[in-house]
Amino acid sequence: MNKLIFLIVSLNFLLVNRTVSDISERIFSREDISKLACAYLDNRVEFENPVLVDVDKDGDFDALKFDNGNVEYYKNTGSLENPIFVLENKHYDSYSVAFFVEPKMPYPIFFADNDGDKDMDMFVVKDKEYNRFEKKFDYKIAAAENALDLDTGTLITIILVLVIVLLVLAILG
Repeated sequence: MNKLIFLIVSLNFLLVNRTVSDISERIFSREDISKLACAYLDNRVEFENPVLVDVDKDGDFDALKFDNGNVEYYKNTGSLENPIFVLENKHYDSYSVAFFVEPKMPYPIFFADNDGDKDMDMFVVKDKEYNRFEKKFDYKIAAAENALDLDTGTLITIILVLVIVLLVLAILG
């Protein structure tokens, strides 16, 4: 592609400046996240493609909604396996994008330790299919190791930049 695109992205996440739990130092596998995805995504979160991370360090996943430059924080008042989300802070943080397309998270994302190194790895819920025998959805999970030991806020920033680049390429392509 001969076109050169400059994107200026400024993110001011609270997650960059504050530490986030690694879900009580528990190690999660793709299978664990797939099972939890059913509990968290099937009629529990009222918006599409949340970022699920233990913001309040209580051992369960809370939900973050990125929308129109605003980050909303939904506290999980239930348990790890049976979440109940309550809007805790409608203006938890904000981000700004110097571009004409509002980036959205393309998939639901969980941040948890996958390999026992005590940093947050990324699990992406990339697909779901209906299991007719068990009469429920099965979720397909991709995992990405945080080999650079980046904090969660930096990982989310990288994801948003990649989403913007993909949207630009789709618009111009």
